[in-house]
Amino acid sequence: MLSVSILMPVYNAEPYLSEAIQSMLNQTYTDFELIILDDCSTDRSADVVQTFSDTRIVYHRNDVNYGLANNLNTGLKLAKGKYIARMDGDDISLPYRLQTQVNFLESHPDIDLCSCAMQMFGADNQLWVRDRDPEQVKITMMFYSAVLHASSVFRRDVFEKNNLYYNQETFPAEDYDLWARAAFYCRMVNLPDVMYLYRMHRTQVTSTDPRSAEKCREIQIRYLSEALPVLSKKEITDFVDGFIIHKISNIDEIKDFKNQYLKIVKANASVIFFNQKLLKIRLNKYFQQQVYTFLLHYKITNFSKLIQYWSIMMELRPQLVIKLFLR
Repeated sequence: MLSVSILMPVYNAEPYLSEAIQSMLNQTYTDFELIILDDCSTDRSADVVQTFSDTRIVYHRNDVNYGLANNLNTGLKLAKGKYIARMDGDDISLPYRLQTQVNFLESHPDIDLCSCAMQMFGADNQLWVRDRDPEQVKITMMFYSAVLHASSVFRRDVFEKNNLYYNQETFPAEDYDLWARAAFYCRMVNLPDVMYLYRMHRTQVTSTDPRSAEKCREIQIRYLSEALPVLSKKEITDFVDGFIIHKISNIDEIKDFKNQYLKIVKANASVIFFNQKLLKIRLNKYFQQQVYTFLLHYKITNFSKLIQYWSIMMELRPQLVIKLFLR
């Protein structure tokens, strides 16, 4: 059996495709197949692929445009490797990426997936690093996708056994949806090493598609409903809309914010889906950040206003109170 099947979905990636392919062929780990999934590109992407003669490349072109999630599912069906690795057709993997991730999974049989840190380049230069602790990954999933999709490597048999495939209906948040479902069956981590260069440009769907926010909200509600079944759908929806999505905009909302997260902590105590200690710390930290941000933009111009907001300030850690006054 091959060790790794790399899934590279492609749609009109001609300007960057050659560099992306070459970065995989340059990997120090060589036991892989690179499955290039062309979703009916109308540019010269197919011609670019044909310039490579490496026998590890498997080129597949769909008869019709399936969409990203369905295209990736096609790749999962074609894959022969023990591990599935992701790679986008406009990015760059550093040479030691696969070696590092495969070695990690081989030496950590209790972990089913690992991604790595990403360095943006092009229109942005942010550094993306996600949680290393699998328990923190589960908590982060409440807020956003806790796994960096394009740099992920996961065990094919575990995902097949638990019927974990992409869902086109959740596009453009199909990766978030998959990881949120996988969290009930898999232990996932993110390595802190930067081994993936993520190209930022204006045509990326995740930054332009207006459906993204609503799809993420649906995933958050479904994820928490399954994780904390002791709460009603309304209670979960109120928490997502009132705590995760909404930002504190007036003084009356601060108490509601705190009550929202305490309700989640209490519900988790009866089912222990999340690590209870880490959950308390994470939600309290988020709450304090929201309070601090609110107070930061509120101008305390006289003593009476200082007295009015003193009780709110007492919700903050001393370090944040000092920071607030020194701003």
